[in-house]
Amino acid sequence: MVIVSNNWRLWAAGMAASLVIFAVVFFAVIKPSNDTANQAIKSGIQQSQQVLNQAQKQLSTASGQSAPAGQPSTPSVKSVQAQGQKVLSKAQQLTQCTAAAGTDPTKLQACAAKFGQ
Repeated sequence: MVIVSNNWRLWAAGMAASLVIFAVVFFAVIKPSNDTANQAIKSGIQQSQQVLNQAQKQLSTASGQSAPAGQPSTPSVKSVQAQGQKVLSKAQQLTQCTAAAGTDPTKLQACAAKFGQ
């Protein structure tokens, strides 16, 4: 609805009312939702990093325990460990890229294209 008036006071009152309504909607709905989404992203990235660190420790532990005492490790064990390290490295790069991208959808898509499967 558009009200046409030559009265500048009516125009100023309408503008003030519009700004008040926008401010209420922004601070009551938009900002809390945005803050919640950003916190969820940060939490997800932290959890991903913790899982990757734990996987790295397990892979390191498995590398140290792969061959029984006095016996050389088999090529298949080394191959599996190398493949595991490669996958873990790729996952860490994806996590770092995602953290750097933040909430920018274009950057997130680029990360997925570069490091995704």
